[in-house]
Amino acid sequence: MTEIPYLRKKKILRDTNKPFNIHPASEEGKNEKSNTSVKAHLSHAFVFRERPSHFDVPTMVKEGHPFRGFFTLFWIAMGFFLLQTFTTNLKLTGHITSSYLFSILSKDLGSLFFSDMVLIAATFISYGIQKAIVYEWFHREYAGMIIQHIYQTSYLALAISWALWKDWPWVQTTFFILHAIANLMKIHSYISYNGELSVFYERLESLKKDQENLIKASKQSNKDEDPEIAQELRNQIEDARTSLTKDDIQYPENVTLKNFWEYLLFPTLVYELDYPRTERIRPWYLFEKCLAFLGTFILLYVTIEHQIIPVLDHSVDNTSVIYMILQLIFPFMIAHLLVFYIIFECVCNGFAEISRFADRSFYDDWWNSATFDEYARKWNRPVHLFLLRHVYLDSIQTYKLSKKSATYLTFLLSSCLHELVMVIITRRFRLYLFCLQMFQLPLIWLGRRPIVLKYPWLGNTLFWFGLVSGLPLLGVLYCRQVVIETNDQ
Repeated sequence: MTEIPYLRKKKILRDTNKPFNIHPASEEGKNEKSNTSVKAHLSHAFVFRERPSHFDVPTMVKEGHPFRGFFTLFWIAMGFFLLQTFTTNLKLTGHITSSYLFSILSKDLGSLFFSDMVLIAATFISYGIQKAIVYEWFHREYAGMIIQHIYQTSYLALAISWALWKDWPWVQTTFFILHAIANLMKIHSYISYNGELSVFYERLESLKKDQENLIKASKQSNKDEDPEIAQELRNQIEDARTSLTKDDIQYPENVTLKNFWEYLLFPTLVYELDYPRTERIRPWYLFEKCLAFLGTFILLYVTIEHQIIPVLDHSVDNTSVIYMILQLIFPFMIAHLLVFYIIFECVCNGFAEISRFADRSFYDDWWNSATFDEYARKWNRPVHLFLLRHVYLDSIQTYKLSKKSATYLTFLLSSCLHELVMVIITRRFRLYLFCLQMFQLPLIWLGRRPIVLKYPWLGNTLFWFGLVSGLPLLGVLYCRQVVIETNDQ
C-alpha cells in the first residue's frame, strides 16, 4: 500500500458555520472535552452579523424601545446642565467657560497628528510579513512567529518611548497610547489568523500531493485506489478548503493591500476573512453621528473643566480623600457615560458607516451587569472578543491551560495593560488601577453567591456601587497628581 504521510497526522476539524474554529483538534490529553466545548462556544461568539447598536436612535424609534423616553430625558438634562454651567460661569467670570482644558487639548496637535500617521503606517509591516509568508519566503511556524513577536514588541516599545520623549499633556498621551494598543491588537489578530490559515494552506497542498501520489501509484501498480484512504483524503481536502474559505473569499486571495486597509478602518480588533457589510454609506446617518460626537464632546469638556479639575486643583492640601470622592462621584459618573457614548456610539458607528461595517454590536447592556466580569464582557466588546480569541482560547489550545487558569491569565493581562496606560500618562508606577482591578476578583466571587444569583438586582447594586465609587477614587489617586504637575509646568 502507498504510504500517505499526512494521514498519520491529526485530522482537521471544521464547522462551516463556525469560522473561528481553525485549529487542529487534539486527539489526546485530559483537556480534550473541555477544549472542544470551549471552541464550540467561542465559535458561536465570533459570528459577525448585521445588527444595530443599542442606542441607535432610528432603531430605537422604529422598534418602539420602551426606554427611549429615558434616553431623551438624559440628553435634555445634560442640555440644562450645560446651560446652567454657562450662565453661572458668565455671571462669575464674564465668560461662558474656561479655556484651561482647551489650552491642554490644543497643545502640540501637529506633532500628535504626524506621530499618529506614522503609527498607522507602521501597521502595514504586518501586511508585508503575511505577504512574505504567502510567497513562502519563510513559514509561519518558527521563523514567522519569531518575526511577528519581534515586530509587535518593537511596535509597542517604540510607541511608548516616543510618547514619553514627546512629553505631551495627558490628553494627547492617552489618545496616542490607546491608539497604539488598539493597533497592536489589530496587527496581532491579522498576523495570527492569517498565519493559522497559511498552515492550513500548506497542509492542503500536502494533501493534494498525497492524492496525486495515490492516483499515480494505483496506475503504476494497475490496482484500484484503496477506497478508505481515497475517501479520507477527499474529506480532509474538503475540510481544509472549507477552513480557508468564507463566503466568496479564500486564503491567500485575501492578503491584499485593499483588504488590509479595509480591516484597519473596520471598528473591530479581530480579523476575519469577511464581515457583513451594508449596501451603502448613509450621509445623513454619518452627519447625525458627527453632530452627536460634537455635542457629547462639549458636555464632556464642560464636565471635566468645571466639575472635576477644580476639585482636584483646589483641594490639594489637607483635604479628606472621602470628601473628594463624594465631590467627584457624580462628575466622574457623567464623564464615564459620556466617554463611553463618544467611543462606542459615535466613533465606532462613524467608522462602521464609512467602511460599511454592518455589525454595530460594540457593546451590550453592561448597565444591567450583576458582576464585574459580566461588565467586562459587555461594555467593550471589541477588546473582549480580542482577549477571548487570542488570549483565552489560545492559552487553552496552545498551552493546555484549564478554563479557570485561562480566565485568570486573561484578567491579569487586561489589568497589566490598563496599568501600563496609567504609568505612561502619569510617569509614575503606582499600581492603583491594577490593585482595584484585582480587587474585582473577590467581588466577582461575591456576585456568584446563591443569594446574589437569586436576586440579580442585588448584584447590579453591588456593581454600580463599586463603579461609582471606584472611578472617583482613581481620580483622586491619579488625576490630582497630573493636574498639580501640569499647573507647575
